[in-house]
Amino acid sequence: MLERKNIDRVFQENLKDLEIYPNKRVWTHIEQRLNGQTSRASMALWKKLGGVAAMLAVVATAGIFYFNNQDLDTGNSVLENSESARIDQSVEQQPDPVVVKQPIELATTHEKSRKTGKTIFVKKPVNKVIVTDNDIATIYSTIENKYVVDKNLFIEELDPATSITARMESIPEKIKPDNGPDKKWSVGPTVAPIFYNSLQNGSPLNESLSDNAKTSDNALSIGVKVNYQLSNKFFIQSGVNKVELAYNTKNVNALISSSKTALSNINTDKAGVILTPVGTGRGKGSVNELNKSSLSGDLNQSIEYFELPIEMKYNLYDKRIGLNVVGGFSTLILSDNSVSMVSQNNVTDLGDANNLNNFNFSGNLGVDLDYKISNSWYLNVAPMFKYQFNTYSDNAGNFRPYYFGLYSGLNYKF
Repeated sequence: MLERKNIDRVFQENLKDLEIYPNKRVWTHIEQRLNGQTSRASMALWKKLGGVAAMLAVVATAGIFYFNNQDLDTGNSVLENSESARIDQSVEQQPDPVVVKQPIELATTHEKSRKTGKTIFVKKPVNKVIVTDNDIATIYSTIENKYVVDKNLFIEELDPATSITARMESIPEKIKPDNGPDKKWSVGPTVAPIFYNSLQNGSPLNESLSDNAKTSDNALSIGVKVNYQLSNKFFIQSGVNKVELAYNTKNVNALISSSKTALSNINTDKAGVILTPVGTGRGKGSVNELNKSSLSGDLNQSIEYFELPIEMKYNLYDKRIGLNVVGGFSTLILSDNSVSMVSQNNVTDLGDANNLNNFNFSGNLGVDLDYKISNSWYLNVAPMFKYQFNTYSDNAGNFRPYYFGLYSGLNYKF
């Protein structure tokens, strides 16, 4: 590295051994002068000596200018000439060069010198370029928001035929650590508490219960989800879930007959059951009066499905936490259902609903949140709304079921 020197020392060091010996012509002119002779040539001698002095002055001035214009700020200074100004302007125009976070000795994917093949290390800039003669590894971790390049390699790269902008654009826009092949698949368990209800009043069990209050019972969905990445923004996901749905119709009277020939007004496979809201008549004469019992309480319907969803996921934000919008549909396969009367901690089985379709569908819409734990593992939470179609064959009493679930699970990418 160059260092500043006092100008007096510069001249002392450079001129200390300087000796000037006059030639023969000079002694001849001196002798003529001592003998009283004059010569026009003496004037030419002084002119020549003056020219030599002028040349020395020019050389000294050039040396001072050269030393004072060197960039000597401990090897980490900003280029101050017009070329650096052009570099600064071009850096400001760059979209967002990538921060190289891996150790310097492992950064083998950086821009390399066309002439030497050596690596030129680059850090995310704001509007400055730093060049250094020091070992880049010793200062790389302490320099922020600036390009850091090796001075000698940088100078070698300067080609008058190539613009600064073109050279800066050749720097890779994005440098990623080598994580091996892209991981497009992911799989993981999923579990969700379920809230089940209807968009409108109605009762698929008995039209007379349409205005009765209805509440969701404890319900659950559990299964496995498979996800495939189609592009940077789009994903497709599927899987299989077992869904348990349940709801209660409040304040119901049930008149139950043991006679197999008794009439019934409930959409189940059990005969002799009359359902009415509490506070209304019990339908005397409609069943065998000699073999009947009466119950009051809540009417519970439980339904179980195997769900096969097919959904598209669109990524809105992808950092440590990812935000996605999810839409699609599900095929629901009926596996079990039951209707019971719950009264004073007693449960009376009323049979199975006979108007449920074996296959029905749902439209799905929700939001998907991913939290990345590592390159291979992420936690997923997805609140989803699912509206059912073709659930009942007939006599649904304007019942339009839907369910809402908060799905979550730990997923593995491969």
